[in-house]
Amino acid sequence: MVDKFTVGNVEIGAVLDMIPPPRDPRDFFPEVTKEDWTPYESDVLVNGQFQLYCGHFFVRSQGKTIMVDTGMGPGPHATRGNRTGNLINQLAAKGIRPEDVDMVVHTHLHADHVGWNLDLSKATPRPNFPNARYLVPRDDWDHFTRPENLSNAPWVRDSVVPLEALGLMDFFGNGYSITNEVTTLATPGHTPGHVVVLVSSQGQRAMIVGDVLHSKVQVQQPSWCAAADTNKSDSMRSREDLLRRAETQDYIVAAGHFPLDAHVGRVVARNGRRYWQPL
Repeated sequence: MVDKFTVGNVEIGAVLDMIPPPRDPRDFFPEVTKEDWTPYESDVLVNGQFQLYCGHFFVRSQGKTIMVDTGMGPGPHATRGNRTGNLINQLAAKGIRPEDVDMVVHTHLHADHVGWNLDLSKATPRPNFPNARYLVPRDDWDHFTRPENLSNAPWVRDSVVPLEALGLMDFFGNGYSITNEVTTLATPGHTPGHVVVLVSSQGQRAMIVGDVLHSKVQVQQPSWCAAADTNKSDSMRSREDLLRRAETQDYIVAAGHFPLDAHVGRVVARNGRRYWQPL
């Protein structure tokens, strides 16, 4: 398992927040039939079930420590089999204290990407990363804070909205420079404001893909969309564009929802088809 790698002068490390219970693959990819899964079943499914991982990545660039997404939060989480989150402990094991984090960058605002933003154990929310600025995609903020959407997104109400009153939040979008080596790329579809994080240093490249990819099967089948995708045509387009970029420009790809032994790899082409090649 690759849990740390370098891209030129930049260090990227992996942390696992939690492993939720496996699910029926048709619940996760509702438009994909059992027959469609047959060629991939032995490689991707576990006893016929789809196992998602809640992994995330930190980046060290130009003296800054950047956390990309913050997992589900402490829990226990009833929607995830009452599992608990371990992000803070995982960071500590890598030598990163909460106060060491300079920026938290959100690829999007789903529950499993914002959960450790704030300590909600007291009457007044407090940042779990007390010295960090929290970067929020503007288009996701506009989408999720509409009253009709916010009522169905308690994680945004609890773990994102208070950041504004605390004065800790900055909005961003496509092409935002986090450092001179770390930028963002708009990849709408899973959510309206979804972004990936691009790293470029000394001629080497990497991307942290958020939820553009949930499974390595999507490298071969980019038209397979998750049930949670808000706009499936945009999701497919973003995924195809990103896979083409990864393949043709030799990116290392970090995919936190992939299995731990394959969550960092490359997109390679053989005989006219793309494949996932773990590092």
